[in-house]
Formats: sequence, structure tokens, C-alpha cells
Amino acid sequence: MNKKLASKIVFKNGYVKSDVKSFSNKKLKTAFQDFLKKDKSYKKNYLQKEFSYGFDGYSYLGQEDSSNQYASDLLHSFVLSDFCDPNNFPKEFCDFYAKQWQELQAEIRKLETQIIQQLALPGLSEFYTEHIGHMISCNFYPKTNGFSTTAKNKTRLSEHTDVSLFTIFPFGFDRDFFYQNSKQEWVQIDATDQVVIFPGYLLQYYTQGKIKALNHCVRLPENKNEDRFSFAYFSLPYPKHQFKIGKEVLSSERYFENYLSLF
Repeated sequence: MNKKLASKIVFKNGYVKSDVKSFSNKKLKTAFQDFLKKDKSYKKNYLQKEFSYGFDGYSYLGQEDSSNQYASDLLHSFVLSDFCDPNNFPKEFCDFYAKQWQELQAEIRKLETQIIQQLALPGLSEFYTEHIGHMISCNFYPKTNGFSTTAKNKTRLSEHTDVSLFTIFPFGFDRDFFYQNSKQEWVQIDATDQVVIFPGYLLQYYTQGKIKALNHCVRLPENKNEDRFSFAYFSLPYPKHQFKIGKEVLSSERYFENYLSLF
């Protein structure tokens, strides 16, 4: 792979549509589809409550106790991370782990390192090197023609900012993704086969609000017979780490509590 950003990273519009060609999502999409085909009893063995840290595990449409999505959101998701032993995840993801996980992880780190170098924020490089790992959220939005009620705020995924330092879409970007610009207007990002990057709440926290986390949502599609897949990488603190942001000393767990208190 060995991909490299050719242009300077500036979150002028709240995000960056890079000039980096997207990676193939074939292995991960196949793994996720195979998992989703399993019966409910099998899938519920991998709910978030079965994992000890972060957002790892399965969240389903209508679930009341997910920390990954609202009960009103119209999607199923599975979060994988390097905070957990891969053997604890479903067997459907084994091929992805064996053949792409580490290679993709290395490329994501290269891209993020370039972003950090270009942002030139004091201490951020050291913070990233010492404290940051990754999770990837696999999201499936089923066709909306089978729902008898209108989704909350006409969205498939409610508006929110991400928990991450950066959010990276390594497999390209599909339509119906909207973000809130500096004028508080909702704007759609066009579908693209380039890697898309935007800042999350951890970067906003680190910069004390100088760089804003991107507030975004996924809206209902015009064609109700279309389903949708998306895969997003999130850079997060490793478990049981302590770090200093400004004058504040935080644990990883305390940071997550602060983030979740926003909702």
C-alpha cells in the first residue's frame, strides 16, 4: 500500500477529502455481512457488554443500551479494536485479521502521523505515540422501506461528534453523510473513492476547542430500497493510560466518561 498525503491538511471546512486513493473493503465487508447473517442468539454473544473496554462489540437496530448508537438509529454496527485479543471477536472476522488488519493499521498510522506533523501542535506527536490505539466501526444501514415510522430527525444515524482524535474513512465515502459547517448549516459531503479525514472530540479536547470536532449525521436516503455500508477508523486512548491535556490529568476511562456525558 504505502500511501501518502500529497496535500497539506487543513480542516478548513471541518474535514479533509484527501488525495489518497481508498483501500479495498472487500475482506472486512464480507466478514461483516457473514456476521450479520447469523441468528440473533449468536450475534448477542458479542454485544458490547461482553467486552471490557471502549466500544468493542455488536450494536443492533433498536438497542436501548448501546454506547455506540441511539435506539432510534437505523443501523447495525460492530466495533473491532486493537484493545482486545482478536480471538475474542467472531470467527467471521478471522480472515480480515489474518490478511489485512495489521497492514491497514500501519497505513492508518502513517496517514495520521502526517496529519499530526502538518498540524504542528505542541506535544501532540508524543501524545499520539504513547497513548493512541485504534478501533474500526463497521456500520450497516438496512433499506428504509420496511420501517413503519419516520426515523428520528429524518436520520439513519443521529447527529453527533466522534470520540476519536481523528476519524478516517479508509475505504472511501458514501452519500447521505451530512456535517454542520461554521455557519451551523447542514452540508452533504459528496461520495468519493478517496480517503476522508475529520477531527473528533479528542482533538477538540486536546486543543481546548481551537479545532472543533465535526458534528455530523447520516440522513435518510432518497431511494428507500438502498442499504448502506460504511467503515470508519477512530484513534482512541489505550486502556488504563494516564495523560495530561493542558493542566488536566486524565485517565482513558475518565476521558470516555467525559465524552459520553455529552449525550
